[in-house]
Amino acid sequence: MQESMLNLRRLEMLQICASLLVALVVLIYGSLHGWAWYWIALAVLGLAGYAGILTMQRKLQDARLLTVIATLAAIASVGRDSVQGIPDVQPATFLILMSGFSFGPTVGAAVGALTAIGSNLILGEGIWTPWQMVAWGGIGLLAGLIRKFWIRFPVWGLIPVAVLGAYGFGWFMDIQYVIGEQHLNWHTYLLACMSSFFPFDTTHAGVTAGLVLVAGKPVFRLMERYKQRMEAKTISNRSVQETSQETSQSMK
Repeated sequence: MQESMLNLRRLEMLQICASLLVALVVLIYGSLHGWAWYWIALAVLGLAGYAGILTMQRKLQDARLLTVIATLAAIASVGRDSVQGIPDVQPATFLILMSGFSFGPTVGAAVGALTAIGSNLILGEGIWTPWQMVAWGGIGLLAGLIRKFWIRFPVWGLIPVAVLGAYGFGWFMDIQYVIGEQHLNWHTYLLACMSSFFPFDTTHAGVTAGLVLVAGKPVFRLMERYKQRMEAKTISNRSVQETSQETSQSMK
């Protein structure tokens, strides 16, 4: 029994990795060959969503977690849109980082991907949308994995993660710009990275790290409090269901 469960989990992990790999291939190949952005976005979202469903199927007990994802993505989208006039000030990155750190890698990745779609409804959708989905989703995923494998990781430890995530976001997006110009080579890519390093990527990194330093602990406590209440309600509902089942069986 345990061996069959282990094999099932290995198969699920293989499917998850394969889905994410195919999503990345579709993202790069579609951008190189001029596919419409919405087809790329749908493909990436579908493949990543399939991987997310496989990951969440044993964790998702009710609709409250989906509500959390939608709410956090909406707040991050509004936060990004509200300061769009200031170049590369991205409070959304901070919220995505904290979402993954508190609720786990799956929630962080989902919040990141949905933030890109939601915020671009106002700012404009385009070929950059699926790239932003992957970049922000990766930041949320990374934060969740850090907490998963290092449960006592301090909130202030997210400051270097925020800096690396912000620079990584910019460098990942630079690939899309280079592909769009149809001059894909390392020389062009490095020039793009250097040109965006300061002030754009540096501003993004500084603001995100500053938000973690100033608001990281209060936001983390708020998210943890809600998560604990949600888990307590789930346990309570399970207890009620088990009690009712035992009562019905005893009556029979």
